[in-house]
Amino acid sequence: MDELYQKIIVATDGTEYVKKAIHAAIDLSKLTGAVLHAVYVADVSNITPTSAEWVLVSENIKKESDATLEYFKTEADKAQIRYETVSLSGSAPTEIVQYANQIGADLIVVGATGKKTLERILLGSVSEKIVRTAKQQVLIVRNDSEK
Repeated sequence: MDELYQKIIVATDGTEYVKKAIHAAIDLSKLTGAVLHAVYVADVSNITPTSAEWVLVSENIKKESDATLEYFKTEADKAQIRYETVSLSGSAPTEIVQYANQIGADLIVVGATGKKTLERILLGSVSEKIVRTAKQQVLIVRNDSEK
């Protein structure tokens, strides 16, 4: 019998909004036996670095990525699920969809709201872009404060 999901991706960005998506993805992984891949994407697409700025920005990105993925690992270990973590850089929707295709993911789990509220208003949300471009099913987990 085929499992419902074998590989699930959860997009992480270090915000409180994403914690609910992480927990939903962990629950799905536990229920289905799927391997859960936590993906953190450092969006450096709008940064034109000078040497001093780039060092500071890259250090901050590394710290945020490490803290975000460490939170995920702690929660995944508590749930006793199989998981992998990856940190990428580039445009979040593009990198997440490309990674999903690369590993043959069955499902992508994303939070409804993340870091870039202004960008979401002007250009569309990361989750919206993933829904439009992914061939996989996408689960959008709303934050309780969103109505």
